[in-house]
Amino acid sequence: MRCCLCVALLFGCGNPSGTADAGPPDVPPNDGRIHADDGTPTRQACTSNFGTALTPTPTFGRLDGFLVAIVPPGNGSACNADSSHVHLQVRMNNAIYDVAVDVTDAMTGIDDVHTVTKDIAMPVNLPWTEGWHTALLADYVSLGVHSTDLPLETKTALVTTLMTDLATANHISIYATTYGADGTHLVHRNGGGKDGVIVTQPLSIPAHLRLFSFTDQAF
Repeated sequence: MRCCLCVALLFGCGNPSGTADAGPPDVPPNDGRIHADDGTPTRQACTSNFGTALTPTPTFGRLDGFLVAIVPPGNGSACNADSSHVHLQVRMNNAIYDVAVDVTDAMTGIDDVHTVTKDIAMPVNLPWTEGWHTALLADYVSLGVHSTDLPLETKTALVTTLMTDLATANHISIYATTYGADGTHLVHRNGGGKDGVIVTQPLSIPAHLRLFSFTDQAF
């Protein structure tokens, strides 16, 4: 009887299948990435009627809103179009604001715009919040980006690049300088903590940043 009890104690406990107990399931390492749903983009006909809530004197800041129209280079006053910029129209607090993005040299017509994208944290630890935000800085070098990292693109290629890059953008953040209460420009390397940036996927970590510079800039 004692031997039977010993055998029962020895073999009757544990996994009845005779296989080893499985360990804890594999858990992917936490690398700090957070993907947030950007939402379905809303597109509407471009407009020439803009809001007036931006700082009217030239001021660097960040416009947080929703991308509603992309205006390619063109001639004439319709939708604030011109031949040397792609104009983004951003809805912020129920008004539309203009963002002029250089795609060539307006004075010479020479294609001298360089661009690159980086999936990194947004400049300044300020989450996307619909509105116009000032008293902040953005600097390419502080982001680890130098002029040699930005390849040159022709005007035609850059327009296509922007159209493709922004096709599904909904939330957007634009680091830029105001040219009036209704719009911004200088979305490129300026130095002094006033570097322009287009940020898509601003709710995610990392965000998607597009940076711009000109051929004669070294940093």
